[in-house]
Amino acid sequence: LKAPDAVRARLVSEAREFFGVSRAILLPVAGREGRVQTLAMSPTAAQPRGPLAVAQFPVLQSLLESGDGAFVTSGDEAERLDRALGSQTPAQTVLLLPMRSSEAVRHVLVLADRERRPFESGEVEVAAVFAAAASASLAQTHLAEEHAAHIAQQAALARAAKTLNESLDLNRVLVRICHEAASILDADNAVVYRGGSSDGVVVEATYGMPPEAVGYRMQPGMGLAGRVAELDRSLITNDYQGMPRAPDKTLFGEIGSSIGVPMHWDEELRGVLAVGYKRSHLVTREHLSLLEAFGEIAAAACRNASAHAGLAHAARTDGLTGCLNHAAMHDAVRREIERCERTGHRLSLVLVDMDDFKQVNEEHGHLMGDEVLRRVGHALRQSVRPYDLVARYGGDEFAILAVESDEPHAVELSRRSLECVTRSLEELGEARSAGGASAGVAEWAPGESATGLIERSDRALLYGKQEREPGSVVATSELPREFRPSDLSRRDPAPAPPSAAAAGNWPAGAGREQTERLRKRTRQLALANALGTRLAAMTDPQEIIEAAVDELHRAFGFYLCAVIRVRDDGYVHSAAGRGEAFLRLGEQRWAQPRSAGLIGRCLRERCPIIAEDVSEMTDYRMTAETQDVRSELVVPLWVGEELWGVVTVQERLPDAFDEDDARLVQTVADQIGSALRSAMLYERLEGAYLGTAEALAAALEAKDSYTASHSRAVVGRTQEVGRRLGMAEPDLQTLRFAAIFHDIGKIAVPEAILNKRGPLNSHEREEVERHTVVGERILSTVDFLKEVLPLVRHEHERWDGHGYPDGLSGEDIPLGSRIILACDAYDAMTTDRPYRAA
Repeated sequence: LKAPDAVRARLVSEAREFFGVSRAILLPVAGREGRVQTLAMSPTAAQPRGPLAVAQFPVLQSLLESGDGAFVTSGDEAERLDRALGSQTPAQTVLLLPMRSSEAVRHVLVLADRERRPFESGEVEVAAVFAAAASASLAQTHLAEEHAAHIAQQAALARAAKTLNESLDLNRVLVRICHEAASILDADNAVVYRGGSSDGVVVEATYGMPPEAVGYRMQPGMGLAGRVAELDRSLITNDYQGMPRAPDKTLFGEIGSSIGVPMHWDEELRGVLAVGYKRSHLVTREHLSLLEAFGEIAAAACRNASAHAGLAHAARTDGLTGCLNHAAMHDAVRREIERCERTGHRLSLVLVDMDDFKQVNEEHGHLMGDEVLRRVGHALRQSVRPYDLVARYGGDEFAILAVESDEPHAVELSRRSLECVTRSLEELGEARSAGGASAGVAEWAPGESATGLIERSDRALLYGKQEREPGSVVATSELPREFRPSDLSRRDPAPAPPSAAAAGNWPAGAGREQTERLRKRTRQLALANALGTRLAAMTDPQEIIEAAVDELHRAFGFYLCAVIRVRDDGYVHSAAGRGEAFLRLGEQRWAQPRSAGLIGRCLRERCPIIAEDVSEMTDYRMTAETQDVRSELVVPLWVGEELWGVVTVQERLPDAFDEDDARLVQTVADQIGSALRSAMLYERLEGAYLGTAEALAAALEAKDSYTASHSRAVVGRTQEVGRRLGMAEPDLQTLRFAAIFHDIGKIAVPEAILNKRGPLNSHEREEVERHTVVGERILSTVDFLKEVLPLVRHEHERWDGHGYPDGLSGEDIPLGSRIILACDAYDAMTTDRPYRAA
């Protein structure tokens, strides 16, 4: 069979010669669109500007409505039709011949003659026979063309799905969507619009459009994209310029036909994807269906990229202050140190600690305390340069990473920042007790680690808090050589001679108290670093809370420390803990009403609760396992905006906890909350990735209803078999995903082969057997499905080695693949197939 275009060109050429007419034109019919377009003509001439509306030509409309016999027209109607078909010297007589295939008119052969010649009945009959014979050839050509197009389209969809998931940068994804859409639909341009039905849409990314199109806004109902957004449904037009409320002609004036589909994710209309044609091109419902299938994949890719952007931002940001969080600050310090080692640039770190922040919470409550922290974070971000980084390091501590700054410049930056903080807090008249903040500055030394830089900056801050006035800025170069926080414990406890401190009426035990506070602060710093390092790589909520209580217990050896989870049934239960008392409680699956005890009080008041002696607390809830407890500290645990639970620590001595301990445990709770939120967002991102593959599965179900119900049945059976074989929960999840997507590669198998009623020939069987490899390739872009890939690839291997694609045998075949194969075979034997009954 020759190329389709050559077959059609030969047909019109022979028709023109055989009947001796001036012109012969072949028109394809797209009935639902009510338009026809020139497919081939002899002699060749310039194509008409666009498709013809059938309703404008009564003779053509009558022919298509009746579907039988030939129609002859002459005079003005013949002239008008021939001109519309591109003739410069219009015909006086036109003969229209329907060409049928599968009981429908698929083409119209037009014989046009400049002379007003009558077409005798015998000549018309011969022409009808000619058209009928030619219809068979065109039908074969059309089937071959449709088959090739279908294979190319499905391959393009599979390629597009892989391409769009290679990046999680939203801007890059949008540009790739435009390129892929134009390629799949053979369009001249493609545009992704952002927006919805109420506010209209804005051009976000383009292909084949002038750069100034980006940012152009279309009001609801304007142009095809505005109309798609307004109605929230897919639309096509073959007369773009004839649409009411056409957009800017300088940008969209050359478009003749266009297709637009809405893009949804997270159950909301997020935008519109449209392709357009400048050349004459008849768009049909088939084109629309193809763009809709691609639009589902594109929307899933956008959802992935959006979720990743939100995850990256949330995972790095402190929810209260908008600054970087503790883990992000450590990453930034390490990253900047690596850059300085390569470039030789300077780097300084400033640690900022609030003065008298405890008084704010005590006098004005924690809501005012939160407002103070918000203002401090905002003031610090406003006072630094655009490329400096500001982080919330702990409860009321902040860090400034001064890029390309030596110590003197960092000191000046610190003073400017503290002045900005003071001005901001002065606006809060009722919280003037917050006063301001102090800062410690350290410049990075070549070869120094991130931990070393943080420790030196923290030491400078401690020196300023102990030896200087509130609001001071201390650089490490100013520290006395003998100053070491850890060395203070070796000072002579005997009374010291009068000093500046004594003159200031310090209590006799102040030195020992200050020493103990510095010890706690050192342990707090070590705990924060250790916990931040462990939590950074965790995505499982239970692992996160176990790591937190483990580090807390290891650092301070509390009699009992636990994370308590709030349940939906009005109770709380111990989710993780350390200490002998916790082990005894855990064995009994401890739980209590949400409102009970100090835990209930903490949840109600949403602030830390310190019980100096629980025996004097009327709301303390004692059990046989905790009867030795005398002191308790409970702090709230927030995950985003949700009060997730509490962290509690308990000791056997009274007065074991103070405000410093409360700040320490609250910092740990904040780290747990940030890690749990990141884990939840990661889980949401996994769901977004899964949505991409499910979009492909949905496209497969749309083309093969058997595969849809078959896949669902196989999923249920494989899970049950896996459970009976004693597979662990992670392996069961991998098995479930593999069962869901075991036939995903069939999206690249032509529909005619999938639904063929007879046996497959060797070529068709090769096409089908490729689907396991294609499926593996499609899923390879989804990181969390890596364990699924071998199961999908080998689910058609056989125990005797005669399966495909790799001929594996026996136990070389993954267990999951063997389970899926057995369930697949059972379903195949008990279900009606396209080629046989069950």
